[in-house]
This record gives sequence, structure tokens and C-alpha cells, in this order.
Amino acid sequence: MTLATVTDLLTKQQLQLDIGRNVFADVDAFKPLGSLVSLDQDILRVGAYIYAADLAIKRLPREKHIRSIRLQIPVANIQAFRGVRELIEQALTIVSADNWKVEFDAVPGASASPAVKWPSREGSTLLFSGGLDSFAGAIAVLKQDPAITLVSHTTHNRAVEAAQIRLCDVLRSFTKRDLTHIQVRVHGRNHGGLSFPSDEEREDTQRTRSFLFLSLGAIAARLTSKRRILMMAENGQFAIHLPLTEARVASFSTQTAHPNFLAQMQEIFRQLLICDDLEILNPFCYLTKAQVVGLIPTDLYSEIQNSTSCWRVARVTGERTHCGECVPCISRRIALETHGIRFKEYQTDLFRKDIGSLPVDNIGKQNLVDICQFIGLFDGPHRLQSELEICLKFPDLFKRHVDRPRTIAMYRQFGAEARAVFAKHKKVRAIFE
Repeated sequence: MTLATVTDLLTKQQLQLDIGRNVFADVDAFKPLGSLVSLDQDILRVGAYIYAADLAIKRLPREKHIRSIRLQIPVANIQAFRGVRELIEQALTIVSADNWKVEFDAVPGASASPAVKWPSREGSTLLFSGGLDSFAGAIAVLKQDPAITLVSHTTHNRAVEAAQIRLCDVLRSFTKRDLTHIQVRVHGRNHGGLSFPSDEEREDTQRTRSFLFLSLGAIAARLTSKRRILMMAENGQFAIHLPLTEARVASFSTQTAHPNFLAQMQEIFRQLLICDDLEILNPFCYLTKAQVVGLIPTDLYSEIQNSTSCWRVARVTGERTHCGECVPCISRRIALETHGIRFKEYQTDLFRKDIGSLPVDNIGKQNLVDICQFIGLFDGPHRLQSELEICLKFPDLFKRHVDRPRTIAMYRQFGAEARAVFAKHKKVRAIFE
């Protein structure tokens, strides 16, 4: 077997996947770092097929929103991947809130990679998305660690790709260091006689993108030998990501940088790469987005507008770079205005809208009202007072790798920041009054 097969267990529909045909994975992007062994190729193959399967099976409404997916993947290092199969299934369930069944088949005639001992050298691998947090993360890491590799995932989204290049150039200029930066393109496509859903037919949540992203980082870490630390810089609001409302639980809320997911991925790569001290760290796990912005030198504030935070960036047209209505856009704006930073980057200036007059189903209105209700639980006259009250409201705080006191303190800080920013906008302030 050389093709992967993904099956939607609810609809019984099947799709065959093949790298080089309907799945594109740029193996050559790793050439500046070294040559891939079969284990590296397997890690890339598994990450790419999981990401493609996630894109290909669209979520259905209501009770069918949670998917059941079976994925068969050919690998050369069959014993290694069968050894972590259950860990991979658990990681995928954490990150996407779906039911996953992953099976591995041996690639005919393929040879497994011999165990590789990593030299004990300092260095870091940072996942570099082109977002505000990864930009701040690179700045923070570079203050302590001169040996850093930036790894980016790209699709056919030119705006994100350009942001990654621009921000890396800014870092090189600001730090006077010759940073290593690779961009690895992985995406699904109609090509080579195998079909793949069109953009309109694909699942747009892309929860498993971080599984792929961390896989790319793990390959880069092994190839460079001295890079023993994988870092995913994501502010605590989106790492812990407590649901804004009861309607946003489970698969409606992203867990792409959740501490439980990162711990699970760390164990997977420790076993696959035979590296017991490999770490996957999120240095911003208990910081608000505004606190992350505070780590960026004021001389670089103007460069923040080259970063991308918008969930809908591919749909933004014209001179603007952010939709202004999605939750990340609103959170970004709160973070920037906390530091007095304002850009004309939003396609919709939601804070200037008469929120009450907007239709009930207006996405910007829904998101802003949900955020206002959420922060009211942590800051303001009707806030939840005790840790127990908050934990009963948000059972996610009982998850194993979550530090409850630090998480609550972080959300209280976010509530205070948001309330202070909203107070400066008359039409937003009216929601609280």
C-alpha cells in the first residue's frame, strides 16, 4: 500500500490521499537543514495526511458536528508508529474534539531509519506562523538563545506567507543575526488524477494544523542536531482557550496550543525520535495577548501591522489585512490598544458600529457580545469571586496540565484590559451599561 485512505465513518465516504498528487508536501524545503531519513519522511507524511484528512471531511450541523474519522497511512518505520498509535489518536481527539482511528501500513520494500543520537547542544526551534505571538516569541527567545531556527507552515495563502518572510527579515535586521528560516508548504489540491474537495467544500476549522506544524518543527529539530527545544508561542487566552459561552464548547473551540495537547505531542516525538529530553514549550501560556505585545520593543511596534492574527485572512480583500470581526481580531485589537497602538487594518471597524442595530446573526456582533459576557465573569461588579465558582463554570480548568491559579489570574488580567479598552469606545461601552 502506498496511498493513504481517509474514511468518514458517519457518511461512509472515502478519499484516497497521495503526496505528490492530491496532497502537496514540500520535502525540498528542509534541504538547507540537511537530508531527510525515512523517519523524517514518515513524520512529514503522517502530519500531512492528518491535516489533509481534517480538511477533506467537513463538519455537519448540530449533533453531527463532531466527526468520526478513520485514517490509514503507509509508513516505512511501521513499528515505531504502531508504538505511538494510541498517543496520536489521543492527541487528535484533544486538538480537534473528533473521534479518530489511525492505522499504519508498511510501505513495501521500505527501510526503517536507524536510531540517531542527538548531540547535546543548545538551541531552539520556534514555530513561526507570521502571527503577532510568534513574532514576539522569536524576539523573546533571541534575547537568551542565539541559535534559533524558525519553521513556518504555508499553504496557498500568500498573505500569511508574505507576513512570515517580512517579519523574519525584521528580526534579522533588528538582532543583526543570520537566522535560519524555512517555509514548508503543505496543502490539499486537485491534481494527478486524485480528487480533493474545493475550498468551498473543505472544513475550515483546521484544528489539526498544529499537529502538522509541530511535526515540521520536530523534523527541523532533529536535522539541526543542536536544536533540542520546540517552542510554540501562543498567548494564554488562545492556548488555554476557555469557551466564551456554552455554545462554544468541544469542537467549537480550538485547543491547538493547549497544554494537554503539547504534553501529548511531546511524548509522541520523544518516543519516535528516541530523545527523552526533547521539550515542547509555550512560554506565553499564562500571558494575555496584551502582555505578549508588551514584550515587543517599542522600536518594532510599527512592524506589528505586518503580522496576521485573523481567522478569515484569506477572505479579506482590498488594503485591509484583518476582518475585524472574528474573535482573534477583537482580541488583537484589545491587546494593541492596551499599549496605545492603532492601525487601520480592519475591514470592519466593529468598535465604531452601533452594535445594537446590527442583525442578530451578524458575526461581529455575536463575537463581541460573547467576549463582553465572558470578561464579565472575571472582571467587573458581577464577576465570579472564588476559584471554585470559576472552576464549576469552566470544568476545562480541571485538565491535568493546566495551572488553575495562573490561568484564572491571566483571564482576570484580560478582563481588566478589555474593559479598559472598551471604555474608550462609546458604542462598545454601551454593551456594559
